[in-house]
Amino acid sequence: MSSFDKIFLVDDDKIFLMTAKFSLKRVFPEADIQSFSNAEEAINRLIQEKPDLLLLDLNMPVMDGWTFLEQLEEKGSAVTFPIYIVSSSIDPSDINRANEHSHVMGFIEKPLDEQKVKALIEG
Repeated sequence: MSSFDKIFLVDDDKIFLMTAKFSLKRVFPEADIQSFSNAEEAINRLIQEKPDLLLLDLNMPVMDGWTFLEQLEEKGSAVTFPIYIVSSSIDPSDINRANEHSHVMGFIEKPLDEQKVKALIEG
């Protein structure tokens, strides 16, 4: 099983951030989990420090997940960590786009629970 010491969560839903953090802590009790409800703030932090894992929502105000990925590339930030889309969207075009994106490792349907966290690190 892989271990993630630093995990970034990017989502505008505070309840999701709280429950996702809880699920992640059950699997990785020692991990430094940083949550961002503002995608711009997350990009600025990514320029300074790299996580071992990034979980990204698609549907956010101001900057959605796709724009976040574009901005990340434009700012020249080397993506050396796995990125997973975590979304409530069941739109096949979102799932296909995620699967085709060069920096996205997979698509996880919300809610994020302990079982999904374990599956993502074992797969």
